[in-house]
Amino acid sequence: MKGPKGTAFRPTTGRVKEYIFNILGETIQDAVVLDLFSGSGSLGIEALSRGARHVTFVELDASHTHILEDNLNTCRFREQGRIYRGNVFTQIERMHNSSMQFDLVLADPPFKEKYHQHIVEALTRFPILKHKGLCLIEHEKNDPADESRELALEKSRAFGHVTVSMYEQITNIL
Repeated sequence: MKGPKGTAFRPTTGRVKEYIFNILGETIQDAVVLDLFSGSGSLGIEALSRGARHVTFVELDASHTHILEDNLNTCRFREQGRIYRGNVFTQIERMHNSSMQFDLVLADPPFKEKYHQHIVEALTRFPILKHKGLCLIEHEKNDPADESRELALEKSRAFGHVTVSMYEQITNIL
């Protein structure tokens, strides 16, 4: 798979990706997934390769979306993926307004922005995660987030300076 060049791009390490998909286990089967800050699409494409039904990718950088499109084509997942180019938080609101719902949200934001709490707040304000749906966020260890009434922190694990936090949607949106 291709990836963007430069130091600003920080792909998910193999160890972290293995952990994410091990804890998801069979829940990935037939899941509708949202991959936020998708970059080259590594997490979403891995979800597709493990049986996800569909992945919606959101990425702001145009050069990254071109690489993502190439990666989807190379992996033969183009029909199972949809790419939205734009600000993640604007896209979450638009998806909510369009009544889109997801079984799983994967988020690997740029660490320097400290988006962890903002992602939790956006998913609380614009509930696009189905009841009992999961959200996994990669973040720096020193970027904590509070639980919300709708999202419960189920587990958190550190890998050096990287932490993966898993939340569950605990309220029924209907």
